[in-house]
Amino acid sequence: MKKILFVLFCCTVFVIGCNKKQQNENAQDENFATTNVEEDKTVVDNSAANNAVAEEIDRMDINTIQKDIGKDLDIKSLPQEERTVFVMGYKADLKTDKGSYPEAINDYTKILEVKENSWTYGKRGVAKSKIGDLEGALADFNKAISLGNAVSWVYVERAETRWRLNDKQGAIADYEKSLMDEEAWKYEKIAEMKREIGDKAGADAAMQKAKELNK
Repeated sequence: MKKILFVLFCCTVFVIGCNKKQQNENAQDENFATTNVEEDKTVVDNSAANNAVAEEIDRMDINTIQKDIGKDLDIKSLPQEERTVFVMGYKADLKTDKGSYPEAINDYTKILEVKENSWTYGKRGVAKSKIGDLEGALADFNKAISLGNAVSWVYVERAETRWRLNDKQGAIADYEKSLMDEEAWKYEKIAEMKREIGDKAGADAAMQKAKELNK
């Protein structure tokens, strides 16, 4: 819940700022393809359940949400537009967390109609990737980055999407860009990807960096 609050709070801060001025070779690829098909089938098979979950979330009022997030943020103190965006974003993130991806995508789209911001494009991209819409996800990640203020997780998500689309060099480049927040696991992922494309020296260097950060 704290994670959801942090995400939504950052989104709210971004929107307020705008108003005031403006996420192995052939075998691996086959596994990705199989995963996408299974995800698509799951979404279809569980559509009724997803709708029920989404409807339950939609019935949450501002008082229920305030009780969920605690005293870290007073929702009612926000200006009307930011309050609306926060509540919509909170519900959209809950839908994503519970697997109601199409419903979450609809909510993120409505938020973007109120105010474009990089965070919401990134979140919608994540939801699209979950239902196998990789091209749509890539477009959203691109838009998030083009608007500025993109945080490292957007580069990570775009990297994973590019890898699934067989743009392996682009995926590695994005993971390297995500090192604005330097973490060992990212170097490990870079090492894995570089090893997959035959760059042993690059993989070894990345693993060495990961080991240094893990000390």
